[in-house]
Amino acid sequence: MNNVIAPITDSTWAIITYEEAWNSYVNSYVIKQGNAFVLIDSHQRKQRSYFQQALEEIGVKPERTEYVYFTHRHADHIGNADMFPSRNNWIHLEDYYGLDDFSQTLFGHTFTGSGGDLPSLRFRQLSFHTEGSVAFFDPQSKICFVGDHLCFENTELGQIVGGEVGCRAAYQEHLKQWVAREPERAAEFTEGLEILQDWPIEYLATGHGPILHGEIKGFLQELIAIARP
Repeated sequence: MNNVIAPITDSTWAIITYEEAWNSYVNSYVIKQGNAFVLIDSHQRKQRSYFQQALEEIGVKPERTEYVYFTHRHADHIGNADMFPSRNNWIHLEDYYGLDDFSQTLFGHTFTGSGGDLPSLRFRQLSFHTEGSVAFFDPQSKICFVGDHLCFENTELGQIVGGEVGCRAAYQEHLKQWVAREPERAAEFTEGLEILQDWPIEYLATGHGPILHGEIKGFLQELIAIARP
């Protein structure tokens, strides 16, 4: 399975492509709100052909795309930002400062602070993967788009959206090994998990790999307990 459009809810889709060089999947997301669309991240530039095709299949029209939000500044998430008018593109100010001069011209809006409400979504700054990394939360669908703060690289898609018990267990084991190697770094990562506890998350949509559904708060608490026994 190299490319897939996966419905998460009746109004939200994941666009997922396989990056052979990394042996990993890359995710972007589409939310339909009324007659308008909100996008989260935009894949790599090399994946533009399928990204465009997927948007068309979902029914995304350029004139109905109101907001394009970016979880962080890395190329596999902002690679197709130039497909959209700069006025539609939003990124946290601290990651905006990390972009080169040309890439900055692609973003017409920045937002700052540790959290709050944006048009359509809520955000919290996580400041771990990059300085301006953020998680977005849709209060309607209760989906948390966590970017690369927590993601499932080198992981099979499985059901794509579901409990993914094996995926959760593998990540817990990964975290245990990480804590043993880099306890301070793992503790910084855990601070972001604690921030996410404020939201009533039902789906955890990451930047890479399957989307988790159900018992999200319990899963995050288990990870926190591993990192901070």
